[in-house]
Amino acid sequence: LALWKHVCCWAYNKQRSNHQATYSLVPPAVPCGTTQEKQNDAPWLSIWVGISASMSDQAADLFQPLLNWSPDQQSQACPATAEEWCVATSTYHLSGQVQQPYITVPDGSRLDFTITVDDNRITQQVSVGGKQVSEQSDDKSINPTFLYSSNECYLGTCGTVAGYSWDKLTIHLSEADPNFGETLNLSNATSSGFTTSDQGKTWYAESIKINEDYFYSDGSQKECSA
Repeated sequence: LALWKHVCCWAYNKQRSNHQATYSLVPPAVPCGTTQEKQNDAPWLSIWVGISASMSDQAADLFQPLLNWSPDQQSQACPATAEEWCVATSTYHLSGQVQQPYITVPDGSRLDFTITVDDNRITQQVSVGGKQVSEQSDDKSINPTFLYSSNECYLGTCGTVAGYSWDKLTIHLSEADPNFGETLNLSNATSSGFTTSDQGKTWYAESIKINEDYFYSDGSQKECSA
């Protein structure tokens, strides 16, 4: 696949079990300036937060609830219009993506995400407007140590992606880690960072704001509106 991935932020924790991440998102406007160069090969854009054992090893499973959009939604099995996003719980394996059916996200809706790691399973849940719409539970094939976010574009011609923010990000660790907040790294993003009120077992970030992003085949940065 011709994938362009812009990693926006990441944090690291060495604990191997019994932790959970929760976070929220109001989706941005769908991309503008998208170019489909081949009739039967439409670009698509995904934005996500995921957990994995590595950020660079393509063989490491990635548990990543996806917000997805394409100018040809039907090609992605997304029931939404081209002015809407779709969402689904999803896991990347080297052998391919395994996910639940895409669900249309009504314009202006708030999405709530939960990723839970226990001794044997990793479970993803997505709610829209307080109602759960997608859930997937997988065997715990890895010991997830990285939590990270990305804008990901197939074919690199997704155009301009409006800024957005991951909100109310809460990390529950199985054991206190007083240094976890210092592992947050940001790229094309801003945040006041993580705070803890229980000596490092639970960490909270009010928001991580992702800046406007660009995916053009010539590397340009263009302003437009959906």
